[in-house]
Amino acid sequence: MSTIDLIFMYYFLGLAVLWIILKIRERLQLTTLKTGDWQNQLADDVLLFCLSYYPSLRKKPIIRFVSDESNLAGQFCFTSNSIILYRKNNLNKTDLINTVIHEYFHYYIITSKTKYNLYQEQLDLFTYANHPQEVLCKVMGKTLASIYLSSKK
Repeated sequence: MSTIDLIFMYYFLGLAVLWIILKIRERLQLTTLKTGDWQNQLADDVLLFCLSYYPSLRKKPIIRFVSDESNLAGQFCFTSNSIILYRKNNLNKTDLINTVIHEYFHYYIITSKTKYNLYQEQLDLFTYANHPQEVLCKVMGKTLASIYLSSKK
């Protein structure tokens, strides 16, 4: 085996090991949530509520909680089909319910790379506060949060 072959072999072996480590780390982060974690349980329940009112043929989004610092309460990641919730910015039930519903509607609307790109273009054009999709998601979050809460009484 030549030196270049060895270099490529070690390079790709290193990439594979790094990928495995990242996947293990991701799994550990997901499994470290306690089963009694009210945020996780509530977010799952609200997601099921959204799916029952607004079903989708797409694969159900994954809910991921992160403890990172952020100005956001949540975000929808189109490429990984996940709703990311910032634990520290959803400290009460009403905020968390609203955030899950808000992000669910991004999932519901952004169904393709083209729609994702349109969202980004409109963000530059209108800013976050006036973005048509953000306005819609905010209204849906507020409206459906009250419906969800009244259904749980």
